Amino acid sequence: STASPDPVRTQHKHPITMAAQLASSAVMAPVARRVAQARRQAPSSRNPRATVCMSQGYDSVQARREAESLRVDSRTKQIHSLAELDAAFTLAGDKLIMLAIESEEECVMSDDVWDRNNVAGTENNKEQCRQLSASLARVAREADNVVFLRVEVLESGETRQIAKELNITKFPTYQYWKNDDLMWQHVGAGAGVAAELSEGVLYYGGQGAAGLNVKDYVTEINSRNDLGNFIESCAAPTGPLPGFDAGMDVPCDKQLAIVDIGVDKDAPHGCLHIFPAVLSLARNTQGFTRWARMAIDKNAETADIAREFGIDTVPSFVFMADGKVVDRYSGSDRVELMNHVLAFQKANGIRLPERGAKRRMSTAEAKEIARAARDRAKAEGRRTGW
Repeated sequence: STASPDPVRTQHKHPITMAAQLASSAVMAPVARRVAQARRQAPSSRNPRATVCMSQGYDSVQARREAESLRVDSRTKQIHSLAELDAAFTLAGDKLIMLAIESEEECVMSDDVWDRNNVAGTENNKEQCRQLSASLARVAREADNVVFLRVEVLESGETRQIAKELNITKFPTYQYWKNDDLMWQHVGAGAGVAAELSEGVLYYGGQGAAGLNVKDYVTEINSRNDLGNFIESCAAPTGPLPGFDAGMDVPCDKQLAIVDIGVDKDAPHGCLHIFPAVLSLARNTQGFTRWARMAIDKNAETADIAREFGIDTVPSFVFMADGKVVDRYSGSDRVELMNHVLAFQKANGIRLPERGAKRRMSTAEAKEIARAARDRAKAEGRRTGW
């Protein structure tokens, strides 16, 4: 779950990261040329962003599903040619691009990527790919600051040429691009893949469900000045969160400042896997902790900072209080990360808010709701357990 921060790595927990390295040299240069050409040919102004407005009150489950499908369709660009691919890259600007290259005819499991005897066309494999595609559609529905592109590769036609141009020979393949650089790649379907790809959107795209913005909770460190400002900052007291009995008011010298240190290019699985826990802790311990993230390979300054911290594996976490390093953790165990935070909290006598007791409705209120549910079921001509 941890890996050397050296940008040229040859071994990972998941073999696909090796494929990303091999593919990147063959892909980055041609795509950069194509994108540059598309920029020269594109109009100087962009088209107004298309929006679809829908009522949140649906008359039926089917209506809700149709509305959600319409929303997904409006968020995903179907790519049919190299020219469309170039145009989509150009219009994406500096947003994260998630490029899905899928095929109804072929589907390989992620565990079998390197198996020459694997049969990619089995019905079980295809069903796994269909389920994965549906899961990613839900991600596309939520992350509106990420550009989703989909290429459906057929046996013949220009979409097959797109796959060849991208040096892709197995399907499905999912790539994350930013500023014309291939950041990360995954090949194959199977258990856990949808979660891993969702983690990638959060890690690289900085956006979670319901429009949650990572930068609202986690500071980006790209220079020594950024790091200095982060260390010297102090979280303001917070009011009670919904469902909790109190807010947080911790003196600045008792606040914990945590820096999540990873890499951008071809990040190991552990960096992606633990990041949802980083965001959750950052949101739920506001007023007691401050969180930041830094990519070693962002620039020369971040690489120097990592060396000064003595970082030799990623992900790694440096815990600071009152400007001094008080703890470290290297790994991707979400529970272990939380335990390091709680250990500091306990050692310094800091009380974290507790969930307030939930008030249950009265028996009379519950019976009235049950009666209404029975009446509704009777009117619809169906049975009910109410």
